[in-house]
Amino acid sequence: MNCDARFTQSGHFGLGANYWASHAATDMWKDWRMDVMEGDLAALAAHGSQVLRVFPIWPDFQPITRLYKGDGTPQEYRLGEEELPDTEAGRAGMSEAMMGRFEQFADLAQRHGQKLIVALLTGQMTDRLFMPPGLAGMNPITDPEALVWEVRFVRYFVRRMAKHPAIAAWNFGNECNCMGKAPSPAAASHWMASIANAVRLEDPARPIISGMNGNALVSREGSASPGHHHWSVAAQAEHCDVLTSHYYHMWKSTATDASATLKAVLMPVAENRLFGDVGGRPCFMEETGMWRGSNADLETLASHLRGILWNLLASDGGGLLWWCAFDQDTIRLPPYDWEMAGLEHGLFSAASEPRATAGELLSFRKYLDSLPFPTLPPAPAEAVCLVGHSQQDHLKIASGAFILARQAGLNLTFQEGRQKLKEAALYLIPSAIGKAGLSAANWEELRRRVKEGATLYLSMDEVYVDHLAEVFSAEVHGRFADPRGGKYTFHLPEGDFDLALASRMTTELRGLGAQALAQDGAGRPDFFSAAYGKGRVFLLGFPLERLMMDVPSAFQSPQGSHAWKIYRHIAREAMAGRIMGKEDPLLTLTEHPVGEGERLVLVVNNRPEKTRARLEVSAGWTHGETYPPSAAVKGEGVGIHVELGPNTGAILRFKRGPR
Repeated sequence: MNCDARFTQSGHFGLGANYWASHAATDMWKDWRMDVMEGDLAALAAHGSQVLRVFPIWPDFQPITRLYKGDGTPQEYRLGEEELPDTEAGRAGMSEAMMGRFEQFADLAQRHGQKLIVALLTGQMTDRLFMPPGLAGMNPITDPEALVWEVRFVRYFVRRMAKHPAIAAWNFGNECNCMGKAPSPAAASHWMASIANAVRLEDPARPIISGMNGNALVSREGSASPGHHHWSVAAQAEHCDVLTSHYYHMWKSTATDASATLKAVLMPVAENRLFGDVGGRPCFMEETGMWRGSNADLETLASHLRGILWNLLASDGGGLLWWCAFDQDTIRLPPYDWEMAGLEHGLFSAASEPRATAGELLSFRKYLDSLPFPTLPPAPAEAVCLVGHSQQDHLKIASGAFILARQAGLNLTFQEGRQKLKEAALYLIPSAIGKAGLSAANWEELRRRVKEGATLYLSMDEVYVDHLAEVFSAEVHGRFADPRGGKYTFHLPEGDFDLALASRMTTELRGLGAQALAQDGAGRPDFFSAAYGKGRVFLLGFPLERLMMDVPSAFQSPQGSHAWKIYRHIAREAMAGRIMGKEDPLLTLTEHPVGEGERLVLVVNNRPEKTRARLEVSAGWTHGETYPPSAAVKGEGVGIHVELGPNTGAILRFKRGPR
């Protein structure tokens, strides 16, 4: 594909912001101030931005009106009171003046080294609907009259701008799944196909980027489900080249934890990885930010961003665009004077004063540019994590599994339970509900693979998969509410530990030849290990991943801080090829192979305080360079110490053999 590699190719990492002009926000195309935008883009470029997502407001660029006869029947479309000109722009209902302004803006972006992702149909912005007056009251997703004009908009806009060097990619628009209601998955798919086909007719070279978040993983054609589930990750992937995540801490499960702690900086990365893996497309964090005044001060917010950036890099996360470039607290127009809108999101104040987050963007850009290798090779995944369908809170459960795996040093790839089963040495089914989202064929195939030597782990929520006793050599004796439940003691070869995670239900298990590795507070066995053919299975009698996400600060509190050791135990064989180990649960490691006998190890400190941690190095591997050198590494041989600042990482180079 002939396009900018940022966000679209593995190993690359783009940085930038979602841009509205500092003086006018959504009125920027009408309140046209090139002098202000010149200063805006200069400030962004000086602080590490390379990519801007921009929003041509739909009614500004296609200001069609509809005239009616005296009896109320439609007569024609016009531009205000003027007839549509018999020109390319006129036949598309487009404003030549606004298109000229967009061309000027693109020229400005090119001068300041900013590539543009264009959100074509910006009809929804900050919970306000923007539609041409002539289409008011129509559903932009399903009304054929509206869709005709949308396709004309897209084809004309893309045709006119396709040769401009500043354009990197096209969005469908801004969160178009919120722009109107799709009554079915087919309706959502039809809309996306119409817009994608219109783009590709005029510009087959540049990628189409979703511009939406993923509320469901895979749509079921013909199924009855909430409307937002109709825009599934898999459906988006069918019609675009790159997927996106839009993550806001204050609206997610992470809001229970401080914003610079482990869960808060890893759950956004888990979501991004989940969407990309399930969709089979590159995925990057197109939006993230926070209501600053009520959630974090500037220093804490900078730590939050820094932690996300390092963990995204470790996960081949494509890059990040902050929401948004400038504070909007001086804007006095809707939707900014409505209840919902947050006004203090910016990298900069409305007067262009850089916030601490702008400094983080610049520091990370400088770090990436300083590396002696152009891209960071992806870290191979040792395990497949299977997440369910509509009965499961897939994002919460996937995030719990992802965080525990990262704490254990295990790298996951995700898939939805009905997709074709990926090859792996280890399969995880976390906090399973119902049939764990698995098709009958996949459950049968999974059992076959375990018999041939794979490892399977399943933690139980409200699960009713068949052949449970046969597979795990343990059975359910009963299930009941127990106000005293939630306390567990584990006896693993690596050591004993306790967990205290309040659970509303207790599942009482009995072994049928399996080895019991843990018991609850009443002495009932709750974690089993057994052979299954040539493979091994692990059955946990409570929904570990869900509870870790539900209990505030569980990952760093005494109640849950040892939970990651369960994952380390089940993954021992799968991680046999790793060269690094550690005991610090707030330190994460990913290993990135560079040819034969060389690895880059990315170490991240996921706490808002500096740390000094010991790393275990496999015999036969020698530490070389450290990037950045300020991350002091001391020691030789099988044990080294690394010093890292708050929510900061480093890349360590290792080679097989002596120094």
